[in-house]
Amino acid sequence: MATLLDALNAAVNHHMAGHAGAAADAYRRILAVEPAQPDTLHLSGVLRAQTGDAAQAVRWIGRAVRVRPATAAPWSHLGAALRAAEMPERAEPVLRRALALDPADADALEAMGASLHALARYSDARRWLERAARRRPGHAATLLNLGTVLRDQRRFAEAEACFDAVLAQAPTSADAHLARAVGHLVRGDLRTGWEGFEHRWHRFGAPPWTGGPTGDATVLLHMDQGFGDAIQFVRYAPLVARIAAEGGGRVILETHLLLYRLFNRCLGSSMQVLVRGEDPPPHDIQCPLMSLPHAFGTGLEGIPATVPYLAPAPDDVARWRDRLAGQDGADGAGPRVGLVWAGNPHHRNDRNRSIPVAALRPLLAVPGVRFVSLQTGDAAADLNRLSGAGVPNVMERVRDFADTAAILANLDLLVTVDTAIAHLAGAMGVPCWLMLPHVPDWRWLLDRADSPWYPSLRLFRQPRPGDWMTALGTAAAVLKAQSARAARSMGR
Repeated sequence: MATLLDALNAAVNHHMAGHAGAAADAYRRILAVEPAQPDTLHLSGVLRAQTGDAAQAVRWIGRAVRVRPATAAPWSHLGAALRAAEMPERAEPVLRRALALDPADADALEAMGASLHALARYSDARRWLERAARRRPGHAATLLNLGTVLRDQRRFAEAEACFDAVLAQAPTSADAHLARAVGHLVRGDLRTGWEGFEHRWHRFGAPPWTGGPTGDATVLLHMDQGFGDAIQFVRYAPLVARIAAEGGGRVILETHLLLYRLFNRCLGSSMQVLVRGEDPPPHDIQCPLMSLPHAFGTGLEGIPATVPYLAPAPDDVARWRDRLAGQDGADGAGPRVGLVWAGNPHHRNDRNRSIPVAALRPLLAVPGVRFVSLQTGDAAADLNRLSGAGVPNVMERVRDFADTAAILANLDLLVTVDTAIAHLAGAMGVPCWLMLPHVPDWRWLLDRADSPWYPSLRLFRQPRPGDWMTALGTAAAVLKAQSARAARSMGR
């Protein structure tokens, strides 16, 4: 027993010293001798959580609580791991068990607040996080979580105070800078927001381009976020190319393979467009696409919103026109409306921004509309489960965003949740109705029904968290009126 205890103490010492590899090896050796040793199972899971492997943390700490269910700390850490693994629904009952065992467990209080925040239960989340903050005043992670909830409740001054308190302790905290930046961006204070956004991680060590003359330098523009962000901010690339050309420089745009064909067609005449590889192409200065608004000092009234700035090839448009005509019903009349109801399931906020497919029923019931599904991934099959939906999915033969753009060019309207295709429709000037959760992404601002980034977008917002019924009911009523007007104008 003493030998096992000594081994566990040594493993814990490695763990506390930050020697993750040595600690993992030591825990593994103990479990080879005693597979159900609860402290080792628990700490093995904690180590995995600390090194970013939330799924394995859930597995190991779950074994620990089965072996010793009457101890609070493993339940608390299991709940936190479930939250980190994007499973807040499972985290809540686990954390309630932890708090039943130890009502003063600040880790469990904080994890409960963070889990309820992920479930869009903002008032409940704030109460739990305020309890955690009272238990450990000044704790940076608790203040950051509390500030984020307060921001999403539009209690901006209180949120700012939380973020400022974190930054007073850790002035370089990227998480606090970014959380505060979002609060400014969503209110339309773009210049302050862009400044805060510069605290995110950057890929390259070359000097950044900050908006001035480039001389004869080669400027590398590159993606550092998702597809939608790249589509939104690539509008600035021709402006950079114009500045570079004045000094005899040039621009290279590095992008993802799925965006290459579209970007190369639309931008390749003024810059070199390359597919992102393991190593960047030779360059003198660089700028991530998302840093371009900061470099240009973009304010709310100065957004470059001339569209279209992206467009598909005419041959692609003609090919997809024929394919879509083959999907039309017998009469082949009425507006053609594309549907996307789910985003990337791995996105941290997907449970709030994606729509349960059954909520589409009021929209699908609008007469005289030719619906087509542009949904990708596992969610694409969900529409088939709606009795009588009969909506064809046209994405099976899509190779990249250039094909998607050609489909959009053949639609009268796109109805979508907040995902990359909304940006593509906006960049093309295609009419698009964007369904937004109660707490929107920062770029859609607050309360307004339009977007200064994309003139062709109309925003439909949840009036309260989770209320897709109202947002979709409103959209269905507007679509019904528009479809009726179109039918009358065609004499149908």
